[in-house]
Amino acid sequence: MRASDIMTRDVATVTPDTRIEELCDLLRERKITGAPVVDSEGRLVGIVSKDDVLFRGRAGGSESRQTPDIKQLFTSGFVGFDQAGAGPEEVGQIMTRGVISAPENATVADLCRLMWDRRIHRVPIVRGEVLVGIVSALDVCRAVSNGELAAR
Repeated sequence: MRASDIMTRDVATVTPDTRIEELCDLLRERKITGAPVVDSEGRLVGIVSKDDVLFRGRAGGSESRQTPDIKQLFTSGFVGFDQAGAGPEEVGQIMTRGVISAPENATVADLCRLMWDRRIHRVPIVRGEVLVGIVSALDVCRAVSNGELAAR
């Protein structure tokens, strides 16, 4: 079984200039914890997660300021959050740039090994440099529970 067999093709993406508030809205609406960052031509340039927002973004600012509750942040977004001096405003300022990705023909076993070894929860799938899908740990679990991996 290959990445192309289990990947999510309708990938929620953002660009480096997406505002962090918009990212949080997207994560909340799609019920996901991270998203690939692409340029105007669909090339993968980074990845961003809720942890980036919390630890590098607005919520992870100075220790003297009280950090908002994580559940409140992702259920209500940044509405009413005091943004004065709160730090980065765009995804490009908090995203991880050295993205670990895989080609469409990567085996699921290779993806599992990659996720385990690198302690990551999702692997963007690329054709060249262009994002074509994403495989999450949940996608792998779904394939296992549906018996798809055992059948091949």
